[in-house]
Amino acid sequence: MLIAVALYAQSTREFLRTSVVVPGRVIKLNAGPHHPEIAFTTLAGEQVEYAQGGGVSVQDGEAVEVRYAPDAPRMTAQMNTFGAIWGAVLALGGMGMVFFVGGVVQLRLGVRAWRSGRKRA
Repeated sequence: MLIAVALYAQSTREFLRTSVVVPGRVIKLNAGPHHPEIAFTTLAGEQVEYAQGGGVSVQDGEAVEVRYAPDAPRMTAQMNTFGAIWGAVLALGGMGMVFFVGGVVQLRLGVRAWRSGRKRA
């Protein structure tokens, strides 16, 4: 899982390097302030509307910055905020660390039990 998170983080860094930022506007709130629908115009003049998936908190009508890859604006658009861009990477990384530490603890306990059982025999 941690390897996948590292690859996801690298992909996010590449997205940040190659994407462009344009102004956008919240046109409606789908499920409260954390899931807005946002409209923006690409540098090529294409009008795009997309649903932002969490990691943000905005109000209806609020002006926002949108980051997107020029070759696929509709599929890659995200609000230009730390939570929107890095939130999933950090959440998956946190879960991966919990599983990793849990596995190490279980391994140490298992080795300790195996060694103590071996000494008694």
